[in-house]
Amino acid sequence: MKKIKSPSILLKALSVAFVIVLIKIFILPLFSTEKIFFNGLIESSDISIVFTGAFFVMGMMLAGTMTDFKEGEKIPGEIACNLEAIQDWILLAFNAPRSGNSDLVKEPLNKEYVQKTLTDLAFSILKWLNSKEKDSMAIFPELRKLNDVAFYFAQRGVDKEAIKGIQENTNAMRKQITRAYSISRNIFVAPAYTLLKGILAVISTLLIITKFKTITADITITLCLSFVFYYMYHLIVGLDDPFEIGSGDTEVDLRPIQRFQERVDSGFVSLK
Repeated sequence: MKKIKSPSILLKALSVAFVIVLIKIFILPLFSTEKIFFNGLIESSDISIVFTGAFFVMGMMLAGTMTDFKEGEKIPGEIACNLEAIQDWILLAFNAPRSGNSDLVKEPLNKEYVQKTLTDLAFSILKWLNSKEKDSMAIFPELRKLNDVAFYFAQRGVDKEAIKGIQENTNAMRKQITRAYSISRNIFVAPAYTLLKGILAVISTLLIITKFKTITADITITLCLSFVFYYMYHLIVGLDDPFEIGSGDTEVDLRPIQRFQERVDSGFVSLK
């Protein structure tokens, strides 16, 4: 089971909820008079439809951002699988018979060069996914170095299937990186966030000025509803960019790529 790295969403939602309760119970009564009691202007029965509509809108936005999150969650694992496949093709290249009349066919393949290229690429992908900018100009030249490896093998008569496998998995990684870039850079329907902030402002105001039957109901209902709405808001914002590493609860798990890098560094594949 994946542990929550940081309770940031929980703390943000709770802090806002407690502030709203403090305003309602302690601050607003200071400005009330005998004629106007500000934290009792509306009856609780009058605003239930507003909360229902707000939950519906936020639920739709949550469903929309969850789609991108679920897709983004798969990308690190898919990248790691492609790196593993490239490593297998490299193993074939080193062990399968070579063909050709060039003098380069006779010379031994450079194990250190090939393995360093693969290790450096895994490191570069991790660094790029952990970066805030997600600069495409930084990652795609690193991916292209695998094509240099394929060209290096082709010059030395390596099995053509191995070269083809390296190129196909490189192209697959290029698509996955591009998708991660798009998910990270594209905001989910920007005007919808304006609506969402407006809903939060209305809900907060209504909770502050609504009258419940008892002081206990005042505190409990205001605290719970404030917490739920603000928690959903921060959850939607976090799910909209699962590649914002360091955001806490809603970031994708990069361990598949990290584990691959560790295996390569420790000599996971023994090349002859």
